[in-house]
Amino acid sequence: MDVIKLKKLVEMSGLSKQVIAEKCEISRPTLDNVLNGSDAKISTIESLASFFNVPVGHLFGTSNVNQTFNGESNVVVGRDNNGNIAIAKCQDELEDAKIELAHAKQLIKEKDKQLEEKERLISVLMKK
Repeated sequence: MDVIKLKKLVEMSGLSKQVIAEKCEISRPTLDNVLNGSDAKISTIESLASFFNVPVGHLFGTSNVNQTFNGESNVVVGRDNNGNIAIAKCQDELEDAKIELAHAKQLIKEKDKQLEEKERLISVLMKK
């Protein structure tokens, strides 16, 4: 998981870690562990992604944070114990990217409609 992205989301939210943990129905120590790069349960990752309103795939990506498997973790998401990326992870990331792209397209359409309405309003006001 890209801990840097998660830390930025936490920081940008302006909420305390305790509040975020409560809203995600996880313990504060669990949140701290995840923010420190520990492996996380899939349910924890899904809860965090849902809370921050981002696709799960957003929390994964390139970063300088290295995760290691120490045998005590619940899940190593998307990688086997040898560090190989699982095909399912790639498929999940592709699906998340498609969802994110569709969401971005919808936002663009909405912004275009707002812009058209503002231009129409300006045109009406200029005629007066």
